[in-house]
Parts: sequence; C-alpha cells; structure tokens
Amino acid sequence: MRITGLAAAVEHLKPARAADAYAGRESLTFLRLRVTTEAGIAGEGVTGRFLAETVAGLLNREVAEVVTGQDALAHEALRARLVQRLNPRGVTGAFVSALSALDLALWDIKGKALGQPVATLVGGARDGVAAYATAGLPAFTEAELVAACQAALAEGFHGVKVLVGAGRGIAEDAARIRAVRRAIGDAALMLDANCGLTVAEAKRLAQRVADCDIAFFEEPVRDNDIASLAALRRATPIPLAAGQMVQSVAWFRDALAAGALDILQPNAAFCGGLTTMLRILAMAEAHGVPVAGAGGFEAANLPAMAGHAHGGMLEVHGAHAALRDRFAAHPAFRDGRLWVPEAPGLGFALLD
Repeated sequence: MRITGLAAAVEHLKPARAADAYAGRESLTFLRLRVTTEAGIAGEGVTGRFLAETVAGLLNREVAEVVTGQDALAHEALRARLVQRLNPRGVTGAFVSALSALDLALWDIKGKALGQPVATLVGGARDGVAAYATAGLPAFTEAELVAACQAALAEGFHGVKVLVGAGRGIAEDAARIRAVRRAIGDAALMLDANCGLTVAEAKRLAQRVADCDIAFFEEPVRDNDIASLAALRRATPIPLAAGQMVQSVAWFRDALAAGALDILQPNAAFCGGLTTMLRILAMAEAHGVPVAGAGGFEAANLPAMAGHAHGGMLEVHGAHAALRDRFAAHPAFRDGRLWVPEAPGLGFALLD
C-alpha cells in the first residue's frame, strides 16, 4: 500500500478561561497530519506546539519527499530511511516531532488496513485505561482550585493533578495543595511543576507537603536534568515522574539507569510516535518502573497504554478542553476509564 501524499497543518485554538494564564506553558497550538495512500485509506497523526510551523514544513517537504511512493505498512523501514536521510546525528527537536506525527498516522493506516484497533495490534492487554484529571490550573483561586478538583473526582476520574511552580511562592503552593488534600480526602493527588523549579525549590515544596500523600511529583526540576532528578529523589519520599515531552530514547534509558524516577511518562505525540513509545515501555518494564501518561493527546497514547502489558493510567488535561472539541471521534470516558474504541486504527479522528 503506497503512500500518495502528506498534508500537515498547524492549528491555534483559544483556550478556556481557566487555561488563559497557562497558555504560555501549554498553549493549544498543535499540528495535525494526514497521510493518504493509493488504497484510499488515510491515517491521522498529531504532535505538539514546539516549533509547529517548522515541523509542518518539514513534513510537507522533506519527509514527504522520502516517504511518498513507499509502503505505508513498513513503518520501521520508513523510520530508518528518514533517520538516515534527515537525522543521521541523532538530534531531537523538529525531526522527532515530525516523526511522532508520521508514525502515529502510519499506525492508524495499518489498523484501518487490517480492520483492527491499534491497541489490539500492539497486544490488546486491556480494553480501557484508568484516567486522572489535570484539574488544578494556575489561573484558579484556591476556592476554584478545590472546586475543580472535587468536580473532576465527581466525574469519576481516578485522581487529580495540581500545577505548581507557576508564579506563586513555595508557601502559597503548599497551602493550595493542603487545601485540595483536605477537600478530596484519600483520593489520588499529583503535582506538576512543568520543569519550573530549581532542585532547592523542589526540595522545599516536597518537604512542606510530604505528609499529604502525593501520588507523584511531575517534572519538578528545570530541564528534566537527570542528575537533579536523582538528587531530589534521594531527598524526598514523594515519587517523581517525568518524560512527557522528552524526545530522546537515550534520556529514558539514562534516567532508568540512574534511578532518577519512580514513574516514566513517555508521550507518543512527542517521543517519536507509538513505535518509540513501545520501546520505552519495554525498557520501563525491564527496570520495574511503572508508566503514567502525561502531556495531553490521550487519544494518541491510549493504544500503547491499553495494548502493552506495562501500560499505565492516562492524563486528561483540563487545559486541553478546546483541543478535545476538535475531534470528530475520540475515546469514550466512563467509569473512570478511557475505553479503546472499536473502530479500526488509532480510534480518533479530527474534524475537517
């Protein structure tokens, strides 16, 4: 089944009021890719906001030149050809973002061609994946923060995540976390600093909330520096998580080898696609380290997390409500889980 064309486009969505103050860190700019084939089967892929216009140009020109006329089902061969032609020195950035979108689209084509959900092709480990909500956005007052977390749990989410390190001081962040913990009882509570803290600041915050039963502290330190994560992990009993937008398989390998994390968070829309995500899941399984989805694009990550035996829970991000509205088809959420769609392919489709 030969590829006949690629069409990548960037969309800029206006976030909801609750996400306005968060837009600088998690804007609703995203890239969508459509890959067409001679058989009339098309696949869709997505990636994030980083250098989105550059990534679109790369896909529409250089990547299209390499893959047009090639077998859409031979995704490993296409990956090797693209790396040899466009990324022989192993850099990340725009190339890996482009590869992420392309790889997802190729898996979508494969699932549709074979009449199977991609989660089934991966291994069909489970029909649904537990979901938690990133409900605690920085724009909220403390009262709004508490109400948002309570509402997410009432919807059936397995836990809630609160953003920290976004302009408030350590003491205020700690007070907001404590307010949420009092309000939600024993429900799972996670923190996310989006790489916004120094090691010293992350230690101080962790010490202040160490008795709040935090399920994990996500991206606590700047640059996701492995040595800093390892140092922080030695200093706090709170489990650490990271990796949602990391584009290097070697980073995941080195983080595991250094014992820097308690939870790995690969994201197929950023790390190099579903193919790369499956390799990272295998490494995590070999090291006995669980995974948990983060970084949005839960529909793109569901096939890996549901299909692979080592898959874990997925994030549903409160700042991505406008993005979810762009989907014509999306995995259903009920009973606290995202369910694998029965439709062949990845199971999602974007509105034209």
